Amino acid sequence: MHQTSIPAAGAAFGLSFETFADPGVGLEQQERFGEDAGAVAPSLLVWQAPRALVVGRADARLPGFAGARAALQEEGWPVLVRRSGGLAFPISPGTLQFALVRRGGPGVTLDSMYSELADTILALLGGFGLTGEIGEKPDAFCPGRYDLLLAGRKVAGLSQHWRMRNGQTMVTCVATLIIEEDAGELARVVNTFYAAAGGAHRCGLAAVTDMRRLLATVPPQAGTLVEEVRAHLRARFPA
Repeated sequence: MHQTSIPAAGAAFGLSFETFADPGVGLEQQERFGEDAGAVAPSLLVWQAPRALVVGRADARLPGFAGARAALQEEGWPVLVRRSGGLAFPISPGTLQFALVRRGGPGVTLDSMYSELADTILALLGGFGLTGEIGEKPDAFCPGRYDLLLAGRKVAGLSQHWRMRNGQTMVTCVATLIIEEDAGELARVVNTFYAAAGGAHRCGLAAVTDMRRLLATVPPQAGTLVEEVRAHLRARFPA
């Protein structure tokens, strides 16, 4: 586990925000982001959507997947299957999803992409007075080497997808940041899915957290922290 360097403000990202009424449309947009742009400069998509549980392709092959998907749909947690690997993680109106896309080329590696997005989110947390660090949280949902932690609990997780488009390698590194959501509920949904689907992984109820819980002061009106985060990003990166 180690702390990472924080990039200077005004890094060269083109930033766009989206809000989707259907989380499936948001996931599709994330996975297609940058494919038709043709631009060399990296772009950052930040999006929000209603609740959903996003799972990897291996999870979709679990013996009880169909039943688990139907049960969570009834609870208001539709299950979406993403292109990339990894385990299940939830999204909600209290989270923001990040997708950083750039062309492959010299110096673009798995670790460089992870570090670039991790540093961006850690800088964002630092703007709110929160000190995050990189380190895998094995008992959290979708654990990985580039989990982002606050006070030892997971607040974001990262994954990547590489593909060829028009003879060019396109790399998308994605993350979900938990801003103001009941972390225990997120863990419960993941555990409900795996128990019903026949998967072995479980998420500890104390393994995840959200930004709001750790802030010394919060916005004066309930439900505004996500907007505060969006405003911070707008100030940091060009539109």
